[in-house]
Amino acid sequence: MQNKDFYSKLVAPYKQEMLKALKELVAIDSTYDESTVDEVNPFGVGVTNALKYVEQLAKKDGFVVTNYNNMVVEIVTNDLEPNVTIMAHVDIVPVGTGWPQDPLTVYENGGILYGRGVADDKGPMLVAYYAMKALKDNNLLGNYQVRFLVGGNEERGSACMTYYFEHLKKKQPTLGFSPDSDFPLIYAEKGIVGFKVSKTINFPELISIKGGVASNSVIEKCEVKLETNLDFVTYLSEKQVDYSFMADDNVMTLIFHGLAAHGSMPWKGINAAMIAVKHLGEFYANDDFKTLFELYAPLRGEGLKADAVSDNMGTNSLNVGIISYETGKLEMVVNYRHVETVTSEQMIAKVVENSKPFHVEVLGISPLLFYPKDSVLINTLLDVYQKETGDFVTPPIATGGGTYAKEADNVVAFGMEFPGHNSLMHGVNENVEIAHLEKAMAIYARAIIELGKKI
Repeated sequence: MQNKDFYSKLVAPYKQEMLKALKELVAIDSTYDESTVDEVNPFGVGVTNALKYVEQLAKKDGFVVTNYNNMVVEIVTNDLEPNVTIMAHVDIVPVGTGWPQDPLTVYENGGILYGRGVADDKGPMLVAYYAMKALKDNNLLGNYQVRFLVGGNEERGSACMTYYFEHLKKKQPTLGFSPDSDFPLIYAEKGIVGFKVSKTINFPELISIKGGVASNSVIEKCEVKLETNLDFVTYLSEKQVDYSFMADDNVMTLIFHGLAAHGSMPWKGINAAMIAVKHLGEFYANDDFKTLFELYAPLRGEGLKADAVSDNMGTNSLNVGIISYETGKLEMVVNYRHVETVTSEQMIAKVVENSKPFHVEVLGISPLLFYPKDSVLINTLLDVYQKETGDFVTPPIATGGGTYAKEADNVVAFGMEFPGHNSLMHGVNENVEIAHLEKAMAIYARAIIELGKKI
């Protein structure tokens, strides 16, 4: 079983089946949809449909499957006590705008698949699922349970896993992984604080602002409605701002354009809302907007004196993900992430104090995760990755991303993005290489076996 190509040959017959399932699953718009949320669909109809797709797939393949209230689908191999647990999700961030093709139809070009969810997290989820299926079909699993948890709320706070572990009181993983980040593996994840900023602002010329689709995505488009003033349009052109506009005698609508990116790395994008705030403040001499830009445009929290640095995790990050203004009330939802050299409590205190005169309301806190590099879990998964890829150079990673690894014991994020590849998660043209899907399937099959040996 230990020869070099064993796992690659084991999973090869499942490639086409996996790709077919990926196309079908991407076609389901599993964005959180508040308009269809009810008792049956806690995260909206689209998420329910995606979870039910996975439920039916696993039942067809002979697994023991339970759908818990359309929040989490549990797929298990048996009822044994020690377990290898895999945690993945089917919910997606909104598709946004600017795609050259339908983002809910998988498009292939040059061995690369494009579509919302192919990298985060439908592709990795299915790759890990078929790795588990290949092991089951070939009777290679040992005297332990393999449990696959597929959730529907990872992008909005992981209420799905809170329900599973805290409300249902399900057993914690013995050892496990989440295929929802980077290879070789993630040994540390920044703490995350979500908060809302608000203030009533006197800005007579401003009618409304609307921008952003999720707190953990950089705002790529921001709509601003104002009393018509073509001097402002001329000013924007002179400043070489990327915008478009429509106007009549009374009202003009401007669309400020930015670049979407994952909120954990806001410097990879361009925040259209902050561009709008900056120029509205400057042109109309609005002190509140000038202050807002000074406080919240800096991407590492330095505007709020809430920046910090770590040798392991780099720097703090700050992303304004949603902005609105109507009838004089401005609100922003901010996604802030911090390194292990500071605490959430310390940073929240700084944010609250230094945001004045703006009001801050904390919406949620996700604690920092940190595993020693010499732990059994880290060593085992790193060894698996190295033996399957031959890459003994790339070190384990500390990241700003937040994954299901924070929602359970003894779990870390393990792939599926390979070194040197940019999947554009949460952005336009999210993508994955077909060859990487194949390689990851072999890696995950081996990981299940090697973790099983440890328990």
